[in-house]
Amino acid sequence: MLEPRFQVDWLNDPRLAAHALSPVPVWLWSATEPRILWANAVAAAIFDAPSPAAASEVTFEPNHSAVAQVARLAGTLPQGLPRLERLRGFGAALGGTLVCQCSRITLADHRNAILIVSTERAGKELALPERAHRLLKDVDEPAALFTADGELIESLASARERMGDKRDLIALGAEKLAREATLNGRADGELGEGAVTLRKLGAGPTVTLLMLFTGPARKPAAPPVAPPVAIVPPQAPVAPPEPQTIASPPTVPNPASLEAPARRMPFRFVWQMDEDTCFTVGTEDFERLIGPNTASVLDRPWKEIADALKLDPSGQVAQALSARETWSGLVVMWPVDGSDERLPIEMSGLPVFDRDRQFAGFRGFGICRDTDRIDALQRQRSQTAPEPPPAIAPPPAEAPAPPLEAKVLPFPSAAPPAPRAPEPPPAPAAETPSVQAPALSPSEHSAFQELARELSERLRNGGEKKAEDEIAPFVAPAPLAPAAPVAPLAPTSLPLARNPNAARDTHEGRPILDRLPVGILVYRLNNLIYANRAFLDWTGYGTLEALTEAGGLDSLFIETREAPAGAKNGNGKTLSITTVNGNQKAVEGRLFTVSWNDENALVLMINTQPVVSDERGKAAEASLRRLEEENQQLKAVLDTATDGVLVLDRAGRVLSGNRSAQALFGYEATQFSELSFGDLFAPESRRGVLDHLDRLTRENGARMLDPGREAIGRVAKGGLVPLYITMGRLEGGDKVCVVLRDVTAWKRTEEELIKARQEAERASTAKSEFLAKISHEIRTPLNAIIGFSEVMMHERFGAIGNERYKQYLKDIHASGGSLITLLNDLLDLSKIEAGKLDLSFVSIDLNNVVQQCVAQMQEDANRERVIIRTSLPPTLPHIIADARSVRQIALNLLSNSIKFTGAGGQVIVSTAVNDTHEVVLRVRDTGTGMSEKELQTALEPFRQLSTSARWGSGGTGLGLPITKALAEANHARFRIVSHVDDGTLVEVAFPATRVLAQ
Repeated sequence: MLEPRFQVDWLNDPRLAAHALSPVPVWLWSATEPRILWANAVAAAIFDAPSPAAASEVTFEPNHSAVAQVARLAGTLPQGLPRLERLRGFGAALGGTLVCQCSRITLADHRNAILIVSTERAGKELALPERAHRLLKDVDEPAALFTADGELIESLASARERMGDKRDLIALGAEKLAREATLNGRADGELGEGAVTLRKLGAGPTVTLLMLFTGPARKPAAPPVAPPVAIVPPQAPVAPPEPQTIASPPTVPNPASLEAPARRMPFRFVWQMDEDTCFTVGTEDFERLIGPNTASVLDRPWKEIADALKLDPSGQVAQALSARETWSGLVVMWPVDGSDERLPIEMSGLPVFDRDRQFAGFRGFGICRDTDRIDALQRQRSQTAPEPPPAIAPPPAEAPAPPLEAKVLPFPSAAPPAPRAPEPPPAPAAETPSVQAPALSPSEHSAFQELARELSERLRNGGEKKAEDEIAPFVAPAPLAPAAPVAPLAPTSLPLARNPNAARDTHEGRPILDRLPVGILVYRLNNLIYANRAFLDWTGYGTLEALTEAGGLDSLFIETREAPAGAKNGNGKTLSITTVNGNQKAVEGRLFTVSWNDENALVLMINTQPVVSDERGKAAEASLRRLEEENQQLKAVLDTATDGVLVLDRAGRVLSGNRSAQALFGYEATQFSELSFGDLFAPESRRGVLDHLDRLTRENGARMLDPGREAIGRVAKGGLVPLYITMGRLEGGDKVCVVLRDVTAWKRTEEELIKARQEAERASTAKSEFLAKISHEIRTPLNAIIGFSEVMMHERFGAIGNERYKQYLKDIHASGGSLITLLNDLLDLSKIEAGKLDLSFVSIDLNNVVQQCVAQMQEDANRERVIIRTSLPPTLPHIIADARSVRQIALNLLSNSIKFTGAGGQVIVSTAVNDTHEVVLRVRDTGTGMSEKELQTALEPFRQLSTSARWGSGGTGLGLPITKALAEANHARFRIVSHVDDGTLVEVAFPATRVLAQ
């Protein structure tokens, strides 16, 4: 059945479609040929096939283990009835087996096949996108796979050409078809992109929808051609216009002001992250929903976004990202501009890997189901839409070029600005051809407003340029508030002073500024121009671009404070600046105006040393030295420990490790920071260790150490090492300490003990088999001796002349009977020890069996003048046991009790149901009893007690051992209690699982 539509044809069968994207392997084998008919992606990878279709082309030798096992299943499996089987060589670990559900099914062409469904994961772990990619590799038509919610998982290039920028079923208009396919398994219909077929794959929570484009692509209608627009050539640079030349631009309709219809469907958007978890949104709809202020923190690592917006207080999304596994349904409360309430958005994501199986980030989608809240936000923003920004009329082309100094924009002075003059009415616009004005997107509209606001601000605050040695006031960001002036910066101290080569000196002086121990930030208005390394390190930002993306001056929250009395420099002011972590730090600072690239700019210089008094500084330095000494001592102690010690953060990243940990795994200290905790373990142990770490970090109490667990570590060069791991949360709960012990020596000792035990068991089994064979060989001639002696005793072939011969014959017959009994006991004991005793478990009335045994032993009891008393309740439930062995147990116990009870004694036989619903058989006597040491001797084979001779009773010493073995063979519990001169109690308890309900 190898056709171009191979994969699609097999997926017509719902029995196979349910396993198409399953993470466990599933095969469909031919019942008559040694080959695979179909396999899902995971099962195909086990036999080194890149796709399900390639798995059908794999050839197997006739002696292949998989072929032999499938042939056995083909000959033994009943039609249609599944059966669990343990199979070897189907992706299981070396020497292990894989538990699979196997069934014989009939295909559409009336052929028989064997369907093998694994009950556990095996082979190479494949993420959902990779499984989808391999499945679509065998499809010739344009095809795409979607989740049950309609989000795109994977698609072929031909399908992407059809869909364009549409990435979900809602955008494609296939919601109705998706519902029909989910209910019926298949749906056919027409979309704007052509005829399609939707098929349901998977079952339960793993349902996906396969879309096949079955018809030709439809050609889109040609867009209307706009009339040509005249292009104005660029003009020569002119002087900035005067304030009175500002004119209002033509009114541009605000998209937010349009009344949108009520939303009925949930709001959806797609997002993605790179390997550094930098979060980006695929559409502008989400940015419009949350507002420009909130959207300004996007396009950054998720941790920074979550910290800035307080999105993930419980760390669920961070843990899902660190695990690098598929996650869904995590509700994140996103803030929105203009509202104190947060918007609940369900986020789902899946990891993305490149062709080399290297992690490349995440891809996912978000859903907001609160449609009423979204409508309220849209109505609120439409009512409060901002006025269109003023536009600047173009200057006349014949205006003369201003001198070079006029290009420098003046900066605000300490005095408050003069009130604005009323703006004149707009000048009439020149007649232009009727051309439809292009519409602005929301992001372009926002950028246009910001540009107009900044230009207007510059024009309103015009004035004379300050001298380079004039001190600008302290300012706070947005808006810049004036503060008290401070001493000026000497023009010769930094290469920022004004001179004819200012631009060249500015660029050449940057390497010098980067080496200064003081922080320097250069900005103009709200635009950041330059920051040296000391300033970036002190505030916690990696680059100036990162500070700009975080909000620029607005993110620093600069506030002025009074300098402490013991400050080293009384000329400066104490500032409070917010770092990247949101912490406010006090620092001394100064603000200057300088010329930077021929334009005025503000320079903020800060002293990155802590602002403290001399006495407090000395105490802090002493405390710091003491802490450093303690840290060095602690590090030395950890380095001398034989166990490896690692320190992890809550996400499982390795922060540090001692020398033993470095030697254990073969990594250098600097390499640990590039690893996660899961990278240090073999795949079979990784999931258990990470789950245990996740449970430990979620606990409220700071438990220092757990009982520990065993795992298999993976060293740097590829080897494996057995480990014993204990974990504990450090004080504060933000970090976890892990202690790892190499248990290779213990494992070697354990293997030796296991090997010795197996050798002893083999020797015991050999001995038991030897006894069984010898007993069987002796019984045949012994039965002949007993039979001939019996014939001679009864003188069947003539009289015996001497009576003494008759007595000898009786002795021969009695000795043979005792010997045959001994051999039977030996044979039973050897069968029990070898595990070869044939037992037939049926429903037994224990009271009836006990009564028969009491009647059989009554004659012996009368001869020994022993009274037998019984207590057998009529409501005792039946048990599941072997009737012959239960009768043997009762006879042996009665025989021992009668044998060791003197004349006038009693033997009490009873049955009952105890508190744990066990059926119990008890035999108690008033005989001589046994001490603890004698009791241990009695339970050993071929051992007899001194009481046997005292009471004149002999035996082989096999009664109690056989009884105990038979009880355990019937899954019963054997218990004996005895005291000297106080009798013996023997109890045989059948468990509740072997008791039938009445």
